[in-house]
Amino acid sequence: MTARAPLALAVDSDPATLETFGRGLRAEGLRVVTATTGDDALRAAVQQHPNLVLLSTRLSDMSGLEMMRRLRARTPIPVILVSADARTTAATAKSGVLPKRFSARQLADAVEEALGAAAEPPPAAATHVSVEGLDIDLVRRTVRRGGEIAWLTRTEWALLTYLAGHPGQTLTGSEILSNVWGPEYRDDLQYLRVWVSRLRSKLGAHEARMIIRTVRGLGYVFDPTSTREPTPCQSPVHAVRGAQRTLTVG
Repeated sequence: MTARAPLALAVDSDPATLETFGRGLRAEGLRVVTATTGDDALRAAVQQHPNLVLLSTRLSDMSGLEMMRRLRARTPIPVILVSADARTTAATAKSGVLPKRFSARQLADAVEEALGAAAEPPPAAATHVSVEGLDIDLVRRTVRRGGEIAWLTRTEWALLTYLAGHPGQTLTGSEILSNVWGPEYRDDLQYLRVWVSRLRSKLGAHEARMIIRTVRGLGYVFDPTSTREPTPCQSPVHAVRGAQRTLTVG
């Protein structure tokens, strides 16, 4: 193993389980640092910049899902969750998920997928979106509906700019609140719903719901390439793309 090997952060409150995590990750050629609480893991993630996190859903100070949400409010690091109910967890978390008794092959596949996803460049922030009569130019700070100017407040612009800066990514309500209004607002999800509703109203409710999608139980995703609502068999993020759109990225 070299100093250039990817660094993994393993998190579990049980020392024996943590040892198992570390042994499996080292077998995949990774360097390993460990944490036994969510708070310690968050500090380690900020200070040591690991390439991935292997995280138990059961911690002594917070749930693994809550720890993952806090982590993603700070960094897009890939997370592999280890859960006794992997199927349910996979339905609620945008991450890799392993069963509590995972095999070496399952871990190897999850690590490969996580590191591969981290190596992909993030989507470029949208600067100009045009869809069905709605035109948003974030460089000139103009919004037009049917050719008419739609005036946005400073807060509405801040919200729109943050969402557009993460195209195609599901953003939790807490991370949106923390980054647009400040960490003291991170738990006020109803406040966020009000502002998203106001922004959609300014953009045009129908058009806005096509590009600012609600991901039930998680938050919102800005999808500037989509032109219609997803059907039940479609992912909220990867809806069928229509023909009537243009997107300029910078």
